[in-house]
Amino acid sequence: MRIFWQAGWAAAIGLGMCAGPVSGADAVAEALMDRVRLSMPDVPLEMEASIRVLDANGRSLKAVRAGARLAPEEKGRTARYTLYDAFGAVLEEMTVGLGGDRAEFAFARGDPPQPAALPDLFGPIAGSEISWMELSFSCFWWPDPKIVGTEKVANRWECQIVEIACPPEYQEPAGQAARAPANQGWSHIRLWVAPAYNAVVRGEAWRGGQAVKRFEVKSVKKLRQVYMIGDMEVRNLETGARARLKVGKMKMVSPDYTPEELEQFNAPIEW
Repeated sequence: MRIFWQAGWAAAIGLGMCAGPVSGADAVAEALMDRVRLSMPDVPLEMEASIRVLDANGRSLKAVRAGARLAPEEKGRTARYTLYDAFGAVLEEMTVGLGGDRAEFAFARGDPPQPAALPDLFGPIAGSEISWMELSFSCFWWPDPKIVGTEKVANRWECQIVEIACPPEYQEPAGQAARAPANQGWSHIRLWVAPAYNAVVRGEAWRGGQAVKRFEVKSVKKLRQVYMIGDMEVRNLETGARARLKVGKMKMVSPDYTPEELEQFNAPIEW
């Protein structure tokens, strides 16, 4: 069984783990994250989605249409994410090259999209709690992961907890945090990886010695033995505000699959 985290569209810490980021890496964590990255399908994929902005009580405030096109490359992936207005015109577009230890981001605005300066990658997208950093899951490629504990998630997934320090190029310069505290980068991230599925089922972003944001997979979709994120919630742990990424129609852009095989994307899944 393989699970594909749209590269990517994936609990309080106990176990006596330290609050600060862990330096260095270990071979088990490196191998585990390699398997997560290798679990992606090897054909181009297009999908429709929506980003729903929720308040602390889960009440829907607004929804933004989104789409993605994911393409495998020799040593990684290229992903293009697009936000649309209510009439289908392009608002923003982010292209991310994934591979090696660092992602390459290119941003555009307007319809047709025109190159523009990069926004804050940790800042909100369309007024939601989701940032480009979460939407791209580029942290799966960050170097020097380290296993810091284990935990069973949702009473069904036995997980290894992997911690990765945020690369220096993504951290805010000294003094900038005071000017824009809501848009600070992270010190490190923790990922709950289920080795049985080679999948990340939960993640937390940390800053200032505490978790400030959590993302959690709520449902999945399936094509043959490939499992896809269907619904993911992102919660701001400081304010309680939430956002939901819901994936709708999906299509493999490949002549190697029949229409009948592609219909399996919408097959019901139970975990």
